[in-house]
Amino acid sequence: MLFKKEKYRYWDMLQLYIRLVPNFALLKLAYHLIISVIPLISIIVVGNFVDSALAAVTKHQTTREVVVWLVALIAIQIFNKYMEIVMNMVSVAEINKMRACVAPALAEKKAVKKYMYYENPDSLDVMERVTTEFETKLQEFDDLVLEFWDDLVQVVGFLIILGRQSQITGVIFAITSIPSFLISYKIGNKKYTVDKELTKIDRKVKYISQILTQRETVEERYVYGYTNKMDEEYKDKFEYARIARKNVEKRGYIDRTLAGLIIYASGAIVIGMLLPAAIYPNASGEIVLSIGMFTAISNAVLGLSKQLRWSIPSIITKYRYKLEYQKDLNKFLLFEEESEATACPATTISQLKSIEFRNVSFQYPGSQSFVLKNFSKVFEAGKHYAIVGINGAGKTTITKLLTKLYDNYTGEILINGKELRHYSQAKVKALTAVVYQDFCRYPLDFYHNIAIGDINSSNGNEKVKNAVHTLGLDKVVDRLPQKYDTPITKVKQNGVDLSGGQWQRIALARLSISPAPIKILDEPTAALDPISECRVYEQFGEILNQDSVSKKNSITIFISHRLGSTKLADEIVVLADGKVHEQGTFDELMQMNSIYAEMYRSQASWYKDSEEADGVVAKDGGDMYACES
Repeated sequence: MLFKKEKYRYWDMLQLYIRLVPNFALLKLAYHLIISVIPLISIIVVGNFVDSALAAVTKHQTTREVVVWLVALIAIQIFNKYMEIVMNMVSVAEINKMRACVAPALAEKKAVKKYMYYENPDSLDVMERVTTEFETKLQEFDDLVLEFWDDLVQVVGFLIILGRQSQITGVIFAITSIPSFLISYKIGNKKYTVDKELTKIDRKVKYISQILTQRETVEERYVYGYTNKMDEEYKDKFEYARIARKNVEKRGYIDRTLAGLIIYASGAIVIGMLLPAAIYPNASGEIVLSIGMFTAISNAVLGLSKQLRWSIPSIITKYRYKLEYQKDLNKFLLFEEESEATACPATTISQLKSIEFRNVSFQYPGSQSFVLKNFSKVFEAGKHYAIVGINGAGKTTITKLLTKLYDNYTGEILINGKELRHYSQAKVKALTAVVYQDFCRYPLDFYHNIAIGDINSSNGNEKVKNAVHTLGLDKVVDRLPQKYDTPITKVKQNGVDLSGGQWQRIALARLSISPAPIKILDEPTAALDPISECRVYEQFGEILNQDSVSKKNSITIFISHRLGSTKLADEIVVLADGKVHEQGTFDELMQMNSIYAEMYRSQASWYKDSEEADGVVAKDGGDMYACES
């Protein structure tokens, strides 16, 4: 496992980098050991070149020394130029290699984080900041150390060169650099703070970009003509983020420039102090500083000023930024994990007898209100249940608790008398199967989009074909160019796409072949009309009823806001205020003439209007409707 620690310090990040790309790390170290001294060598070479050239002209000395120093200068320039190209290539290769290792590790790390973090915007922002281009950020930790090494060697070297003429030089530069260093540290903190504040904006920009560019939205973009409107919102959000970051950079540039003027002024003072020694002879009638040496010292002053004005402050800014990033990384690593989140479903499970919710109360993390409050209900094997209620009544929450996405409830959830928390995640996956309203459309072929519902099956082919036939997908398969092997995604070559209703039937087929004894349908047919929904549920029921033994040992739960299909259930549960308000058969609830009856009558016209065309039969004065097969 790549991320073994719960807390990473700067040194830990370097160790991780070296472990991932040891050869590249060694190559870069060798490169920086060389280039760190090249500016110092260049100063000496330039000084000697100037002195030898002047001597050749004024004293008619041989030009051999001039040529030597000139060749040295050219060699340095060539080395710098081509090594920069080589190291850029190394950087790209390094990123690619790290990505190959890091991407799967980060995906696994995210996958085992508890579900609650995916429903919390703040924790989502943390995960987004940490995982986006992680390999680039990791590379920057190493680059920062190497850059600091370069600057340290050069600053020390420049000070040694200057110190030979004036020892006070180092003191002058040290004092005048303090404001620039402090400002740079604050800038690094401010930059990361702004990035944190803009994470939500960045995510919104990314989402709008997908709406404007993805194939899935092209029809509605064309029909509703919202492109210009969305484009304006995209530009506004993008520009807001761009300006916010630009303002931080601009403010930092101004502050560092003002602080840098002090450093440059110090450099001018030092050069001014040394200038007389290069122009006027001393008491012995000698020029203390040759033109070449003065040139070298002037270059050293300019080089030192540049390091103190730009390079070192930039490193300080980046370092402060990295410290803030480390905080987010450590926060992400401390997010609670579900150890078996990625485990496959268990291959053997006990016979299902019952599910019991006993005084269960639940509130979502960060919320003050209870979605479920002392909810109690027994679900018996061999029955089909329908759970209904207004939005926010807690219908989907029951699904999330049963599938152990949340376990921070009070009370007890018992499966066969055993508390749900005591079941392993593998057992829970083997016990439960769900198809949600926003079910997944996998970019796979037709067959595997269904077969993925039973990954442990050895006779999946027969089960898939049976589900396809019962749910009326035969004609769809017949029209596909490669039948079951046809990719049902436009992303792949020769792929095709399906209608929303066809996709929903595929999702139901995926659920139907699952061996899990607890099957939950959480409004997966919302895109279908009420009549089609009712018929699909009937077809789904046919699949479940084909095996009388499996039916006897299973529980099916339908969750729907459309009540026509609930008549197919053996028992209907009406939720209100986080608890069971009514329960019973369809006839019993209609006789109660309470919440369910009122909701059902309000929807009766959906079925009555289609009575003749769709085979809907009215009963009891038109108050009750059911699908006819």
